[in-house]
Amino acid sequence: MGTRAAAFTAKIRNLTDYHLRLLHGVVPPPSGIDIANTLKYFSQTLLGLLRDIQARPLDMLHHRAQDSERLALFPNLDYLGLHQALVALVDVMPLIQSGTQGFGQALLNTLACLVVFLERQVIDTLPYLIASMMTAVPEPLHQQLITTLCYYILPVTVGAAVEEGEEENYATASVPAVLMMVFQYTDNSAYHCELLESLMALKPDIVKDLLCVIAFGTPLLPPTCCQPSVLLLAKPEPNSV
Repeated sequence: MGTRAAAFTAKIRNLTDYHLRLLHGVVPPPSGIDIANTLKYFSQTLLGLLRDIQARPLDMLHHRAQDSERLALFPNLDYLGLHQALVALVDVMPLIQSGTQGFGQALLNTLACLVVFLERQVIDTLPYLIASMMTAVPEPLHQQLITTLCYYILPVTVGAAVEEGEEENYATASVPAVLMMVFQYTDNSAYHCELLESLMALKPDIVKDLLCVIAFGTPLLPPTCCQPSVLLLAKPEPNSV
């Protein structure tokens, strides 16, 4: 156990080193493939941990009341440190000169594997974090980014069952920003519809978020998000607005 924890921490230090080298322009800069190879270690390690657990933490992830029970299932590794290293790499993604697509793919895979190991307040920041990658990832990765959002992140954040009396969380509050970034940074209406249809199944008052995007979004937003048909698709139940 100690050896695995030490190796996990050492790999996080490698990610931190990559970040600092990119941030300060150290020559030669790490390539996206260099970073992707380290990220593959984490995705494989995390998947291995899940295979060793008899319980079903992925099901527990959909219920906020079961967070303590879920987190108690895992060995004591620096999951938060890994998350922080990944956030730092997202910030410097535009500085990567080669291998951006391989890096972006490995980063999305690692985030999808990591989500089940994180505390709830960290999990709730993931929709915004992943949507913000839309500004930097190559266009061929837009489909994987939307898939990660719609099928791995939003169902366990926006769609997670809340406890009685719980106030609005960060994930639901960030939905307008998520919509705004996807609408602005890809012109593919199929991605717009996929995201919107996923949110419609998870958030009954999604029309409020759409109206917020229309009212306060940048003029560069594609016209598809403002078409009447889109608003009709997101029509709430009577008296829900």
